Amino acid sequence: MNVLYPEDFDLTSIEKCLMDFDCNFIPYEDDKEINSRIGTNFIVLQETCFIAHVSNSPPNAGNKLFKCNYNCRNLVMKSLYSNQWEHFYDLFLETIDGVIHNTSPPYLLFTKEFIKSYSSDYNTIITNYTIVDIPKFVDIAKSKPCNDRFFVVYLGDYRYICCNMQTLETYEYPSVIKYRIIEILCVKSDDPFVQLKSEYEQLKIIKPLPTTFSDFQLKDIEGQPILENIDYRLEMYDTDEDVLDMYDSEIYATYYKNQVDAMVVQCSIIDGISYLVRKNRYLHIANGEDTMSFTNQIPAKHQRLQFLATEKNTFKTVQWNQFNYLTAFIATTNYTQLALQAGKGDHLELYLKRL
Repeated sequence: MNVLYPEDFDLTSIEKCLMDFDCNFIPYEDDKEINSRIGTNFIVLQETCFIAHVSNSPPNAGNKLFKCNYNCRNLVMKSLYSNQWEHFYDLFLETIDGVIHNTSPPYLLFTKEFIKSYSSDYNTIITNYTIVDIPKFVDIAKSKPCNDRFFVVYLGDYRYICCNMQTLETYEYPSVIKYRIIEILCVKSDDPFVQLKSEYEQLKIIKPLPTTFSDFQLKDIEGQPILENIDYRLEMYDTDEDVLDMYDSEIYATYYKNQVDAMVVQCSIIDGISYLVRKNRYLHIANGEDTMSFTNQIPAKHQRLQFLATEKNTFKTVQWNQFNYLTAFIATTNYTQLALQAGKGDHLELYLKRL
């Protein structure tokens, strides 16, 4: 996504955020650069606020403009990047005197490296570090426009620490439970750490899902083990009215009477890891996204999907080393979005039928 800013704008004057990794920062001299991007989602930085340009579908219908406070920049940019503006606005944003604000302050995330942005990270600002220094981090957090109760440190290798800024107590946890940790800490209460303490020992028991092929065996719907380089139809279980289809490499579901051909895939096992492949492209979850699509490259670790077999010879699809399950969201009679969502819910089951 494009982020435009005046040539004399000081980019260090605004807080960095995770979505910056997925954006192109482009200096501009006049409105020509802005007008040439009408019809797409982008933002324009200004001194005291930024302007979100939201594409007004259908194509060539122009853009809607929204003036936004910088306390919601990561949230707004994520919503534009994933084309989910209305969803984010209803849940996290509010308008005050014509300016869109965050309903709660972002929390500060310290990191030494790029990390994949999950839903629990959307309401953040970031700061880089070299050595973990909790007292120093507290001072930095107090100087930032962010949540004044806690901050989070990414240690690497899917490990995190959250810190109580009042007591300097820290809690280490794996990424597989970070959604619940942040959910607890962001709740509106006098002391969210009271609840975290009560759940912490139980949460630590939760382990990442198995990540090697030997931990489970995919089977087709007839109960036969999946073989490499054999064509299978990929279908949704117990949803006879819908078939899987593609749009811009992204998988969604549509009504079967739209005469969509069945999706054909193969299984490829590389270094003990199972991938579903279509026309030499690997099923994965792209950076900053929560939907499945195909890529020409073998997915990086944080882009992988895990396939958890069930007793019915179906399987559930989970984000690698996470608890983000593939779930279906009916949008219209002809379109059902498939997205990976954290936590419990009606997880979509798929199955493979050999051709």
